Amino acid sequence: MLFLSVIENQAVRNHLESIYILYAKELIFVSHGILQDYHEAEDIVQTAMIKVSDYIDETTDAESKSIRGLLVIIVRRLSYDVYNQRKRRNESNVDDFRDTLGDVHTASPELNILKMEDRRYVADLMAKINESYMDILTLKYIYEYSDKEIGELLNMTEGNVRTKLSRARKACQKIIGGDDSEE
Repeated sequence: MLFLSVIENQAVRNHLESIYILYAKELIFVSHGILQDYHEAEDIVQTAMIKVSDYIDETTDAESKSIRGLLVIIVRRLSYDVYNQRKRRNESNVDDFRDTLGDVHTASPELNILKMEDRRYVADLMAKINESYMDILTLKYIYEYSDKEIGELLNMTEGNVRTKLSRARKACQKIIGGDDSEE
């Protein structure tokens, strides 16, 4: 946890360390699901912890939904940024391909390629959705925050949260349904 050395306040550093210990596995899992690279996922999580250090102090409840949600959103956004940078550069990393294929003795190559295609399809769909819509959908449906909790976390009124959720659902339907309407 070398990244903690950049934080000067000892109390905040200790608190961030406890938050890191509490959520690191989950955050790495989220990032790894997007990037398919464990080491990059670890780097993303450490970057997110440094970013969130400006918004918390030693009195912040480490086990609160807002901290967890905030970290997940930051990690996911940073992971998509790295994913999109990779995509633009058209990098093909042999290690990523080997990791994606998994154990060749237990699964067929066709199944592994289909899994890889599905991951890319979902990541591409998510990249097409407005970032704020993706965040609000994640907080609502993945982490099951109430409209009120989302409003408090994102500094919005409940009415604005409901409006954004409605617009986000419509955007998802348009993107997913867009393929069917063109045929």
